[in-house]
This record gives sequence, structure tokens and C-alpha cells, in this order.
Amino acid sequence: MKAAAPYVCARITNMKGVDIHTFDFDFDLTFAALLMHADGTIYHRYGGRDYTSPQSHLSVASLADVLRKTLPEHVAYAKKPTPPQARAALSVDRMPAMQRKRNQPDCYHCHNVHDAMTEELQHRGRFQKRDAWRYPDPREVGFHVEKDDQAVVAGVEPDSPAAKAGLKKGVRLLTLGTARILTMSDVQRVLHEAAGGADRIPVTFRLGSREHASAIQLAAGWKEPSPLHYSWRASKWKLSPKPGFGGPRLNPGELVAAGLKAGTFAFKVQYVVTWGPSAHTGRNALKAGIRKGDVILSIAGRNDFESVEHFHAWFRLTQKAGAKVVVELLRSGKRRSVELTVVD
Repeated sequence: MKAAAPYVCARITNMKGVDIHTFDFDFDLTFAALLMHADGTIYHRYGGRDYTSPQSHLSVASLADVLRKTLPEHVAYAKKPTPPQARAALSVDRMPAMQRKRNQPDCYHCHNVHDAMTEELQHRGRFQKRDAWRYPDPREVGFHVEKDDQAVVAGVEPDSPAAKAGLKKGVRLLTLGTARILTMSDVQRVLHEAAGGADRIPVTFRLGSREHASAIQLAAGWKEPSPLHYSWRASKWKLSPKPGFGGPRLNPGELVAAGLKAGTFAFKVQYVVTWGPSAHTGRNALKAGIRKGDVILSIAGRNDFESVEHFHAWFRLTQKAGAKVVVELLRSGKRRSVELTVVD
């Protein structure tokens, strides 16, 4: 790629030994790029995604775009550098949560960083769900961006904070907060650093030939994610409560064989968790009457999930220990309902 020629490129495939204070990004991503100065200053982050696909915001065009547009920033920065404050290096393999494990892997995935952060807080009894609300999807404030030119707004939800700030389809974001916006990850970083309470985030954008200054007004609790928007994250598996079972969604042929309408959400119980630290959740599911091979039709009256991952995110983000939920299922072609008591 010609746009990368002026850069010194480094590829990291193992997070072991990598300082996460220097290389700081959304660790749930399957691909991320940092455009950095040698002093640790990060100009832009690239690699954001949404629930639809790991490639939802990855393209050669968008990567080349941010590479080209960052070069003038680098030249300007060199005239008046402001290096970030030094911090003691920390890598995922040196985190207390990982040090306590008897056997450490030779290769650490990016998502292991978030796992270790969550485990450490849980170990100290300090974990709260808001600790897992990382890098919010811009949809949480009412807009989303294009894939190939990620400073361009692709759509805005009516009456959302973004709409009230004047954003609309086709506008070009210039800044959000104090950050120049070139990518979806840039937007998410600003939202990540914002508080979850009532907040006001300045925004500038271009509509046609005119530039506008406004602010996105956020209500308390805005940062709590939609289960659908959150569903792609690997870090969701560490959250509780857990249902204690899971499996694949039925394909069209299996729906027909089960006598269900095309497009119906249903999944087969392929496993019940009876091992590891979450074994009690599987035993709880078995006690409720859920068995391997069952086809789950609905839970708590809901069967509008977009995916099995959506179901798991919804359960973890919305259910509370002690609640009783009705699970409708198919077993040997017969419908039945069982009551599951949610456990932490």
C-alpha cells in the first residue's frame, strides 16, 4: 500500500510483553492499527467495528485515507511535541490476574487484556458492570459512520442526542471533544473517555461548505450499552450472570425440520457449563430442566434476538441474580416451559 510507505510499520501478533499503556486501544478488536509518534503520542486509532461483522469498518480505502491524512499532523507535531506522561510499563502477562494462573499461555490475544482487567477487579470485589462499558458504539448516542470515509456520518437516529446536536447523514465530522476525527475508532475513543453520567461533548462538523459547532448532550446512563451493539465483544463472556448453557442457532433446514417458521430465532443447547469457575451456572440450568439437545425458543418472553451472541449479551447485561425467567423450548418435537432462577 503506497499510503504506508512513509511509515515505519510494526506488526504485533502476540500481546505478551506489550506495554498496554503505550499501545492503548479497544482490546476486543480482531484488528487494530495505531498511528503513533515514537514518543508514544497516538494521532489516530483505526479498526473499529460493530455487531454486524468484524469487517464492518475495515477497508483498504479507509486505512489509506487515515494514513494519508495523518502525515500533516505528524509534521505539525514535530514542531511542538507534547509527549505523553510516562507510566510504568504493564503487559497482560504481568497483570496480577494472569500471574495467579498456574499455567500461562505463550501467546496472548488482544481480548485477554480486557479479560485480565475484569478478572482482577472481580478478584478484589470491586467489579461493576460499568467497568466493561468500553469504547461505546456511536449508535449509543444516535449515529453511525461510513466504512470507507469514517469521518462521514452514514445515518442518524431521529430525536437522538446526535440528531439534536445537528448531525445528519452526509455531514463530515471534524472534531469530537478535543480530538480530530478520521475514524470510527477516534469517535469511540472520545466516548470511551467520557463519563457515563450527564455530559456534554463538543462537536464540529462540515455540512456542504459550512462548518458548524455544536455539542452532543448526553443524559445520565447513556454509556450503558445496547445488548445488540455489545454482542460482538469477546469480553462479554466474563460478565455475570450467565445462563449456563449455549449452542448454535438453527439453520433454515433445521428450522423446517423442527416445524418452525423461516427466520425464527432458535438455538440448540450444544453445551451445559459444568466445568470451571462457572460450573454452578450449568448445574443451575440442569436443575431448572434444561438439557443438551433442547431447542431454545424464547427466554423471558423474548425471541427477537439477532444472534446467539445477542442472547448472551442480553442475558449478562439485563438479568439480575434471583430473577425467575421462563424458558420455552422444544424437546423431541414437543414444546415445554421451564423456570430458570438466575444465579451470579
